[in-house]
Amino acid sequence: MIYDGAVSAGTIFNSGHALFAIIIGALIILWILIGITNLGKVNIAAMTGLLLLTIILCVVIFRNGTPENAGTAMSFGAAVELSASMPLSWLPVIGDYTRDAREPIKASLVSTIVYGLVSMWMFTIGMGASIYAGTSDIAEICVRAGIGIAGLLIIIFSTVTTTFLDALSAGISAQSICKGLNSKWAAVAASIIGTIGAILFNMDDITGFLYLIGSVFAPMVAVMIGTYFFLKRDAEHQTFDWMNLVIWLIGFILYRLLMHTDFVIGYTLPDMLITMLLTVLAGKLFPKSISTERIVR
Repeated sequence: MIYDGAVSAGTIFNSGHALFAIIIGALIILWILIGITNLGKVNIAAMTGLLLLTIILCVVIFRNGTPENAGTAMSFGAAVELSASMPLSWLPVIGDYTRDAREPIKASLVSTIVYGLVSMWMFTIGMGASIYAGTSDIAEICVRAGIGIAGLLIIIFSTVTTTFLDALSAGISAQSICKGLNSKWAAVAASIIGTIGAILFNMDDITGFLYLIGSVFAPMVAVMIGTYFFLKRDAEHQTFDWMNLVIWLIGFILYRLLMHTDFVIGYTLPDMLITMLLTVLAGKLFPKSISTERIVR
């Protein structure tokens, strides 16, 4: 995400992406150091500005553009898969971000609804950009529309406010593995590593990575749903379950195999349903699976 934001910002000003990667990385670290509890007014200002700028971008695309050939279309199933990968990968992030909410059910519900509505809006902008502007490059669209500075602000702040959550979650995950780590400084370290990676490596095509995300998180979420909602097992009071790990691995392999078949509904849903069924069946047949250590969250 740092790479994409830096490349887009660099395109607007016809410069390399390294400088903007450093700027975005520094802002992400600043967001982390300020902390979630102190980000109230800062986040409100950033989100309000992003909302207004995105409305402007949306109006520019659909009012001034003319329909053009959008290029070769992917299959509906492939589009479903790429659309499903990001929300699935965000589940742990949202869990880390809302874990201290006073009303977790309401916080999760609001997160889901807002994420869904805004995602549909963003997909609409992307589709409109491809059809009316003849390109899906947001930086090129901003340059053509004459909103270079506004476009730059959209790119940088949307990257910072989103990737900040990724880095924060990385810090929390690191702390859950190594109890002695400070989650905030682990998040800062993750941001630094991400910034260096964005400068050194080419990440123009991340389609394969999105499919990898889907193959990892789809069976993981299925195991979680089967264990918590159907087997009624609370992870906070259960020991580490090797059976669930094996089922996740089966789900992972199944996803990679299903990738070779183009289903109209994609392969995330079939993979999740099969993995969930295996989780419930294994839980019923082997209620006392092999366990090693207690999970502490």
